[in-house]
Amino acid sequence: MPTVEGSHSPARVRAPVHYRVDYDVVGHTINYRATFKSASGVSRHEGQFDFDPAHVGAKAAVDAFMKNHLAKADRDVAP
Repeated sequence: MPTVEGSHSPARVRAPVHYRVDYDVVGHTINYRATFKSASGVSRHEGQFDFDPAHVGAKAAVDAFMKNHLAKADRDVAP
């Protein structure tokens, strides 16, 4: 199963959030299992989203999705 790892520095003054995502691709759908590590602990999330492989590769789509997810969490509640 492919994996994407990265980190996100929150807009507010907080420690970065590190993420690891295992994913698989079925047609135009990416199924993922993500682990987020931050100063407040570890959380896990799984789900799926659609993407267009004619415009973006699966790895890039997963990375962009996670960064967007974490950016939204900056405005709401931590991931």
